[in-house]
Amino acid sequence: DPETRRGETLTMSTTGITKAPVAFALLAALACAADPGADDADESPAAQDPAALVGSWNVTGIVGVDGEELVPGDGATPVLDFTDEAEPTGSRAFAGTGGCNRLRGTYDAGTTGRISFGPTASTQMACPEPVMRMEQRLLTTLQAATRYAVEGGRLRIDSPAGTIHLERE
Repeated sequence: DPETRRGETLTMSTTGITKAPVAFALLAALACAADPGADDADESPAAQDPAALVGSWNVTGIVGVDGEELVPGDGATPVLDFTDEAEPTGSRAFAGTGGCNRLRGTYDAGTTGRISFGPTASTQMACPEPVMRMEQRLLTTLQAATRYAVEGGRLRIDSPAGTIHLERE
């Protein structure tokens, strides 16, 4: 009888689920809790104005998922310059430097704090290892970016790869 197998079969009645495997309920709860795309009211930033991004921003630090923070040094400060110029795709343009190489790409930002970056073009100069490491982390974090928050003269860009902290130039 399928209804008596040790919780392996889910049966329905007119009143709903009569037998549900504990494992299924547990997995469903874990899946909901682990969904990185789910909006949590406590994590949602206040409404953002994408126009507040426009201008030049100096990177003051990038914190990786491992908790390690890289900070600029030796005059090699990464700078991002956001414009309000629309590209043919409808995205806005940004340019700057990763501390060594020049960067150019597009971004889309919304009033809910969501942000995404399109492919980023970069020059290919070689620089000292600490500068190249910071630049690579900057590029990786930008490509995975999902949220931003502007508060006063500070900008934070969050992604699953880490968090970029910037100050208005």
